[in-house]
Amino acid sequence: MEILNLFDKIDPSQINLINNEEGTLNNNILCNSTLKKLNTADFNADIALIGLSERRGADKEPSTLAANNIRKEFYKLKQHNNTLKIIDLGNLKTGQNIKDTYYALSEVCANLFQNKIIPIIIGGSNDNAIGMYKGYEQIGQIINLINIDSRIDIKDLDKNAKDDNFLSHIFCSDPNYLFNYTHLAYQSYFVETNVLKLMQEIRFEAYRLGEIQSQLENSEPLIRNADMLIADINSIRASDAPTSDSPHGLYGEEFCKLLHYAGMNDKLTSLGLFNYEAEQDINNRTAKLISHALWYFIDGYLWRKNDFPYKDLNNYYRFNVIMENEDTIVFYKSKKSERWWMQINCNNETKEKYIRHYLIPCTYEDYKSAMENRIPDRWIIAYNKMNL
Repeated sequence: MEILNLFDKIDPSQINLINNEEGTLNNNILCNSTLKKLNTADFNADIALIGLSERRGADKEPSTLAANNIRKEFYKLKQHNNTLKIIDLGNLKTGQNIKDTYYALSEVCANLFQNKIIPIIIGGSNDNAIGMYKGYEQIGQIINLINIDSRIDIKDLDKNAKDDNFLSHIFCSDPNYLFNYTHLAYQSYFVETNVLKLMQEIRFEAYRLGEIQSQLENSEPLIRNADMLIADINSIRASDAPTSDSPHGLYGEEFCKLLHYAGMNDKLTSLGLFNYEAEQDINNRTAKLISHALWYFIDGYLWRKNDFPYKDLNNYYRFNVIMENEDTIVFYKSKKSERWWMQINCNNETKEKYIRHYLIPCTYEDYKSAMENRIPDRWIIAYNKMNL
């Protein structure tokens, strides 16, 4: 396949691929290696691993060490079942300049999206999310983006995209295909108040680390609304991920749970895990944690029920809740998974334009709030966005 020309093949000796252990993911993944080149037939897959070396946006030299370290730990985990098809495309070649790398990544992602293959990007710095986003731009898909990060990387829109301003480039891209942005687990001492104020003004959502940790299950409907999810490894506390730059953050178990939610999300079509500094790792402990999180993502993927309701509402219970002001909020409950969605009131033209966005995930608690005449916050946020 043509996109394989954009990749360097994996040397099996660098990631311990030579010694096959029975029942491991090693036997479940088709790898574009120096021993075996992938072919067109191999692209009949569910998931594609993509290694990145691009770190110039963080003022660091490109390196494949991060991606290969993660592979080394991931490949030796036990496989889920034999029906899942995973391909490893190798490490994306670094462009002559950083924009070339973004473009190459966007080309690869767009190709995979069109073939209904989920790209999982490992290695590289946060700004590579621009390449992922531009993949959706290429296929003309309006998306919701979720970011798990201790910081909110918004700064002045410089000419050059950087690790600490890449969100500004995504938010201000023209034409813009970003419908909603949700930020999880930011730490207040890393975020300026004017950034949080800006997020409110442009009707994007941001949740503090404490909010996420106090009720982790409330993150599930937020993540269930995402098409693209990216995560900075610095969002995990240093005791669990030695390469993290903060003593505070998500516990390893919490990070794995969030990625499990992401895997379960029928809408989600890409995942990026960035800012793992392999040179600073201790006994590959951070690489092990990332590989475990990937394992949980795949476990969630195998649980998918294909019950996102925008196409067919026959497999849902419908509940009309009439508020005191006589407005009606419509709720749907899946007969397959018992998960909940809310319908956002909007005109037919808006509904047609945002066909994948006027039904938003929610919880049973949101339904109970409406029954008690309290409009759920997430409904208000979505309504204001749909009816600008």
